[in-house]
Amino acid sequence: MLLAAVAMLLSLAAAAQNTDRLDFVVRRAAMKPAVKHASLSVCVHNITKDSTVYSRNEDLAMVPAALNKLFTTAAAFSRMGPKFTFENYLYYSGSIDRSGTLQGDIIVVGAGDPFFCSDRFPHTDSTFHRLTEAIKKMGIRRINGHIYADTSIFEGDMIHPSWRWDDIGNHYGSGACGINYNENSVDVHLRSGRKVGDPAVITSTHPDIPITNHVVTGPRDTVFDICFFGSPEQNGRICRGVIPLGTADTHFRASLPQPAFHMANEFTKYLRSHGVAVTGDPSAHFTMPKQYRKLCVDTAFNLFVTAALTTQTTNNIAAESLFKLLGYLRDGHGTFASGRQFMYEYFRELNLDVSEVNMVDGSGLSRDNRVTAWFVCQFLDAVARQPFFYDFAGALGISRRIPEYDIIPTVPEDCSLRIKSGVAPGVRNFVGYFTDADDEMFSFAILCNNYDCDDTAIDRLIKDIIEEVIRL
Repeated sequence: MLLAAVAMLLSLAAAAQNTDRLDFVVRRAAMKPAVKHASLSVCVHNITKDSTVYSRNEDLAMVPAALNKLFTTAAAFSRMGPKFTFENYLYYSGSIDRSGTLQGDIIVVGAGDPFFCSDRFPHTDSTFHRLTEAIKKMGIRRINGHIYADTSIFEGDMIHPSWRWDDIGNHYGSGACGINYNENSVDVHLRSGRKVGDPAVITSTHPDIPITNHVVTGPRDTVFDICFFGSPEQNGRICRGVIPLGTADTHFRASLPQPAFHMANEFTKYLRSHGVAVTGDPSAHFTMPKQYRKLCVDTAFNLFVTAALTTQTTNNIAAESLFKLLGYLRDGHGTFASGRQFMYEYFRELNLDVSEVNMVDGSGLSRDNRVTAWFVCQFLDAVARQPFFYDFAGALGISRRIPEYDIIPTVPEDCSLRIKSGVAPGVRNFVGYFTDADDEMFSFAILCNNYDCDDTAIDRLIKDIIEEVIRL
C-alpha cells in the first residue's frame, strides 16, 4: 500500500511538473515580440478522465481556418456513415429510334460529388468513358439534342459572400457546385520569359478558358508568387505574380468558373470524339423534363476517403460539398444557410455551447468563422465517444508529423498523435488527439491569430508548445 501511495504521489508530482513546464513555454511564447499583439490560446483536455489538464486564454474567439473541416467531416460521419458514397446520375429524355438516334437529351444529375471527373486519381480519368459506355449500351450512336448538367441539388452561389477576393480566383477558393469538374480548377502551365522583367508565358490551360496574364519574370532566386483573380460567373481569370528566371514549364491551379457548364462542354466533346454524335450545344441551365429514364449511376469514393482528402489537403471543395450536402439532407436544398443550420443542430446534439462557435462555411475560408480553444477540445472529446470515432481519427491520417508543415518534434514511441492544422494569413492553429504511455487519450488545441512575424518563426514557437503538450 505504501509503495502504491508513493508511486501515485510521484506520478502526480511528475504530471504537475509537466504542466508547469507547458505553462512556462506558453507564457514565454506569448512574451515574444511577434506574439505581443497576437492572440494565443491553448487548451488540453484528458478525455479518459474527463478533466482539463491545461488552459490559457481558452475562451478567446479565434479564426479557425481549416479547423472547420473537422466539424464538417464529423457531422458527415454522424449523419451519413463512413460507407456513404456520392452517386451521380445519367438520364435521357425522348426516344431512341432503330438507327440508334436519340431524339432527346442526355442529362447528368450531380450529387455535389467533389471528385467528379477529377484527375487526382488514375481511375477517375475514365469518368467520361464510363458514362459514354452506358450511353452506347442503350444503343445510342447519335444524340439529336443536348448534354445538360443538372446542378439543382445545391444553390447557385458557389462562394460565400465573406470569402476573400484573393482566395476565390485560386483553386482552393473555388467553392462547391451541384456538379463539380476537375475539382473546379483550371490547370495553368507557365514558363519564365527570356530575361528579368519579361512577361511569363502561359503554355497551356485545361479546361481552356481565357487567362489575362500579368505574371513577370524575376531574378533566379525569386520565390514563386502566383495568384489568380476572378468570380465564379466570369468566363476567365486574371493571373498576377512573379516566377524565377529559368523556370521551365510549371503548374499552377486557378478556380474554374461555371464548372457544370465546362463538364457538359467537355463531355460533349468526348462523346463526339468517341463515336457518339451530338447535335446540340451543352448547357448547365436545365430543369428535369417530366419524362426521363435512368441510364446509369456513377458511384464515387466513400466518405472515409473523401474525409481524409478533406482534412489532409488544401482541398476546400470537398468540405464545402459535404457542408451543403448536410444542408440538403436537412432542408432538401444545399445552401450555406441550410448547412450552417445543420451544424448548429449537430453541436447541440453533442451538448456543446454554441455561443463559443460561429460557423458560416464548411472549409473555414471565411474570416467570419470563430471558435474557442475550449470549444474545440470539448468537440473533440464528444466525437471521441461516438461510434464513428476511429474512422474520423483515421481520416486525419497524421501520426508522426504534418507533411505540409515540418512542425512536429520527435514523437515518443509510446505516444500516438493525430493532428489537424488550420492555416491562413496571420492564422496558425493546430489541434488533435494524442495518447500517453498509460494509454490515456487527450484532446488539445493551440490557436494563434494575428501574429507579427513570418510563418516559419511562429511555427518554431508552436513546435515548442506541441512538444510540451505531448509530454503531459
